[in-house]
Amino acid sequence: MGPGKAVFMWGRRAVLTTLGGRSGSSSRRRYQTAVQKAPGSCSNLAVAKATKAFSIRPATHDDLKAIVGIYNWAVNQTFATIDSEPLGTEEAAAWWEAHGKRSKLIVSTDDGGVIGWARLFPWNQRGFDIVEDLVYVDPVHQGRGIGRALLAELIKEARGLGYRTIVATVATDNRAGLQLHSKLGFEVVGTIRDAAHKFDRWMDITLVQLALEARG
Repeated sequence: MGPGKAVFMWGRRAVLTTLGGRSGSSSRRRYQTAVQKAPGSCSNLAVAKATKAFSIRPATHDDLKAIVGIYNWAVNQTFATIDSEPLGTEEAAAWWEAHGKRSKLIVSTDDGGVIGWARLFPWNQRGFDIVEDLVYVDPVHQGRGIGRALLAELIKEARGLGYRTIVATVATDNRAGLQLHSKLGFEVVGTIRDAAHKFDRWMDITLVQLALEARG
């Protein structure tokens, strides 16, 4: 695997969760410009007032285009994912079909459409009741508590599905993602050094964990 390329099986894609570390004001301006020019890049999300209410619901297939738009922006602009190639149409369709009975995909919406999404899926370790979370928020709508609300809902869903532990693998540079998980009770349990190469530099990955059942 060469610099700038990160290849993962589906299910481990987007392992560096939540609110990418480079999404400052200049990146937001680039996002707003890009959605005006790029068909299908969730242009309905580009403008919103921070005071608008939002709700959370299960995702439907009609949400896929907006979900992929938010994700692909994170690919191109942030450390929220180590992937360097945007998600294509065929891969997005397979991605949608892949979430099964013990996996949940939810979205946050306001009157402008989908403004964030989150997913639970079984961790890649066999023989353990562990689930992993992903959380992505449209950069225009960050700072409204959407990521926190989505993650809180995922924790509730994980308990309902009978999982014992929920984990996230977060880029160490992604301070917002680490802070989000910390606020909801996650603890840092390890770091993988130089785990991914993106934007011409190597990145560490931090593993965080929340126990959903008391240890006995």
